[in-house]
Amino acid sequence: MALGGTNHMVGRDAIVHCLTVDFPRMFVADVALDFRWFYAEQRCGRGGGDHAATLTNAHAYRNDYCFVFALRGGLIHRVREYMDTANGHRMVFDGA
Repeated sequence: MALGGTNHMVGRDAIVHCLTVDFPRMFVADVALDFRWFYAEQRCGRGGGDHAATLTNAHAYRNDYCFVFALRGGLIHRVREYMDTANGHRMVFDGA
């Protein structure tokens, strides 16, 4: 992860921290996540779609994502995210 974290979040505190502290450090405006598909079972779910935003460096960000959710007691316990890392690196670090 560009912010020095891992590719997954485990537990409520880690998920909330990522969404409320880390995420806004990178994506500052026009944030949109358009889920195009979602599949859920008893203990896991998967979803994917387009993520667009304005980065802190004022460049536009747009990338495809896939999220895998592990459920525990009917709540999301773990989130793993997968994305086009070469594309993300280009937009974050090269501004392309």
